[in-house]
Amino acid sequence: MPCPFPTRRVFFIYGLFFLSLVLVAAALFHVFPLWIASFLLAVLLFGAFFLYQRSLRRHIQKLAGEAGIDHTLPFPGPSKALEDWTRQSVATASRKLEEERDLFDSLFDILQDGILFLDGENRILRANAAAAFMLNHEPGSMVGLPLADAAKQEALTDLTDKIRATCACQTAEIYLPSIPGPGHVVGIPLRAGKDAGCANLMLVLRDLTRLRRLESAGEEYATNVSHELKTPLTLILGYTETLLSHGEMDSEFHKRSLLTIERHTRRIIRIIDDLLRLAWLRNEAGAVGISRAPVAVATVIDEAVVLCREWARAAGIAIEPHVPDGLIWHLNSGLIEEAIVNLVKNAILYALVGPIEIRVRVLDSGRLEIAVADRGPGLKPEDAARIFDRFYRADKSRSRALGGSGLGLPIVQQIVEAHQGTARVETAPGEGCTFLLEIPPAPAEPTPAEPAPAEPAPVA
Repeated sequence: MPCPFPTRRVFFIYGLFFLSLVLVAAALFHVFPLWIASFLLAVLLFGAFFLYQRSLRRHIQKLAGEAGIDHTLPFPGPSKALEDWTRQSVATASRKLEEERDLFDSLFDILQDGILFLDGENRILRANAAAAFMLNHEPGSMVGLPLADAAKQEALTDLTDKIRATCACQTAEIYLPSIPGPGHVVGIPLRAGKDAGCANLMLVLRDLTRLRRLESAGEEYATNVSHELKTPLTLILGYTETLLSHGEMDSEFHKRSLLTIERHTRRIIRIIDDLLRLAWLRNEAGAVGISRAPVAVATVIDEAVVLCREWARAAGIAIEPHVPDGLIWHLNSGLIEEAIVNLVKNAILYALVGPIEIRVRVLDSGRLEIAVADRGPGLKPEDAARIFDRFYRADKSRSRALGGSGLGLPIVQQIVEAHQGTARVETAPGEGCTFLLEIPPAPAEPTPAEPAPAEPAPVA
């Protein structure tokens, strides 16, 4: 163990001790009178004690300074002052340790990943709330339990055995009791020293369910986009090859081929436009938010009805709006008009008979409700649950035949969510569909504080 004091001072103290022995020997052999030897011995012992105390205080000052503790020692001073300083410093250090421990405990408990600390016998030393949930235990009830009893997963104990055998980090995907999907487990050996073993371990448990769902949704989305684009592109390519390979053909067939190419080209453009629209709505709502202003709801509904009138007339279906007079709401009128148009066009596409009703009211909760109801065939529960998914179609053949992109309802949902609202559908097979848009009032803007009235100037 290294000496806690400077070596030079240690040698000096040892020298004083040696001189003290010499003085004692000289007194015994009558080299000096006894009183002179006693006096010199007392001076040397006092000097040795003084230097030792001073070195000890300076060493304590150095340690306290490195630890960030007030290191102003009461020197010189009575032992009572040193005792008080020591107690105060210990109390300060204890308080800092408690604050750091509380901070660690707070961070440890709010982590979304599960954390387990294990001892050399695979008993749980500590577990946070996320780990307790993943292993289907109450928080705080896992301490002291063997890992095999707490997790009931042989794969976890196999992972810990592998970590101890290699003294290296190991990972595995393991199904945990309270997680529907796989969990990603990382095992980390905790070394007590440079040459110590790795008996204690830390396990990090991460729920991969949401990640796997996102990956699956992304793959499904890519497949749907590819399919939606491949169908019209295949038709365009086929008609183009036919036109190029036949120099002479019937003029009617030639015109019909060009019209088919034009129709499917417009369909591709419509799909791309809708995809860009969805991306813009998501980015705009998430980054800066949409602009909202007080508008007459009846005006927005009337403009949407005007835009849909030709499609409704061609289908022989009437549109009936029911809007309270004088209703004003904070909306982005252009986006809400677009959402209403998409819902009415969707109703025209699938409704068998009219009319299509647009009903507006203010709910008891204070939210604006816009309902678009049709008398179509309705939806099955499994179709209703996915009706707002991109490219999802309840009647795929009918929608594609009429040129639907499969993105109209997702755009409606994105517009409503940009208003911090919700979109849902109420339906049953054979009873039509009622799409409900609920939009909360716009949050009140903070009112600037009025300046304090100026004090009247004193009259001269």
